Amino acid sequence: MALTTSVSVKELERIASLAYEGETIKVMLCSVGTTGLTSASTVASWIATEQVGDGYTRFSVVLGTGSYDTIDGRYNLPVIDAAFSATGAGYSYDKIVIYVEGSTYPHSVITEDPNIVLLAGQTQTYRITLASDD
Repeated sequence: MALTTSVSVKELERIASLAYEGETIKVMLCSVGTTGLTSASTVASWIATEQVGDGYTRFSVVLGTGSYDTIDGRYNLPVIDAAFSATGAGYSYDKIVIYVEGSTYPHSVITEDPNIVLLAGQTQTYRITLASDD
């Protein structure tokens, strides 16, 4: 006998609401190199490798209410467009770290390979989608 389980739309909404809606989401750029940091490393450890100066500012946004996407079959939260600009000598980085403010561990880590170099006057934007999916 085969069993099929599906998570209800309302449960996906409840999970997303509790975990993300109204929370402050932070996005930071880090230069990790060979430090050995992973997605299991603490946010505090990641902050120690965060960019500084030359126009860099950690991105921050408070997430609004999401909605269920019947085509993708998931509860989508509002899209995050995290933009970073450089001034002066610019900067380089190889990781983008996304976390909920106050969390011990990151939500996710994106690796840039090769690393990104932003020169003065350049902007790099990352479109980030958080979703609750079964």
